[in-house]
Amino acid sequence: MATTVSITGSSQIDELKRKQAVEKVLELTTDELVRLASLKDNEKARSYLSSAAKFAILKTFM
Repeated sequence: MATTVSITGSSQIDELKRKQAVEKVLELTTDELVRLASLKDNEKARSYLSSAAKFAILKTFM
C-alpha cells in the first residue's frame, strides 16, 4: 500500500535535503522508525539534534 507524503521546505535546497532525509528514514524497520519518532516529543533528544556540538557528541558516543 503506497501513501503519498508532501514535503515542503523554505527553499528548493531545503526541500531536497528534507526529501533525501525522509528517503533514508524509510529504510528503517517499522520498530526503528517508531522508536525514532518517539524522540520527537522528547525535549532533551531534540536539543541533541538541533545543536551541532551536541549532535557531534551523540555521534561519537554511538
